[in-house]
Amino acid sequence: MHQLHVCEGVVLGKRGVGEANVLVFILTSELGLVRAMARSARAESSKLRYGLEPLTHARFTLVRGKNEWKLVGVEQASRVCAGASYARSRQSGKVAKLLLRLVQGEEVAPALYESVKGGLTALARAPETRGAESIESVLVLKILYHLGYLPHTEELKGFIDADFFSLELAEEVMRSRRLLLRAINESLQATGL
Repeated sequence: MHQLHVCEGVVLGKRGVGEANVLVFILTSELGLVRAMARSARAESSKLRYGLEPLTHARFTLVRGKNEWKLVGVEQASRVCAGASYARSRQSGKVAKLLLRLVQGEEVAPALYESVKGGLTALARAPETRGAESIESVLVLKILYHLGYLPHTEELKGFIDADFFSLELAEEVMRSRRLLLRAINESLQATGL
C-alpha cells in the first residue's frame, strides 16, 4: 500500500494532459515543488477540479507513484487572488511563472514556501498600485534569496527580513527602487534564464 502525503501548498500552474487529466505544479511546505498528475480532474464530475486552479492555497493529498506524484485529494482550498483586481492577479501570475522557471526538483524549502504564501496574499490585498509594486519587488527579492541567487549584502538585508505588510517598507522600496531592480536583474541574469 502506498503512503499518503498530506501537505499545505500553493498551485503555481497546471497543464491539461490527454482528455481529462491535469499535470499540476504545486509549491508545498514539506516537499518543495511537486509535479503531480490528477486523473480525470477536468471531468465535470471531478471533486478536485476547483481546487487545482492556479494560485489556489490548499491542503493536498499526494501519493508517490512509480514515476510521478499522483494527486488524490484537495481540502480547505482558497483562492489567494480571489477578489483581487486584474492587475494584482497578473502580478501574482508573473511571480508564479518565475518560480516555475527557477525552482528545479523537489527540494524542501519551508522558508521559500512561507515567503511565497505571505507575499501572494499581501499582493492580492494591496490597496494601491505603488504598494503592490513594492510587495512584488520584495517578494521576488525573497524568492531569489531563498534559492541562493541573490548576493548577501547589507543593503538588501533589510528588505529580505522585512514584513510584507509594512507601510514603512513600501516607502523604503520606493526610495531604493533602482538598487532593488538592479539586484533583481543581475540575479536573474546570473541564472541564465
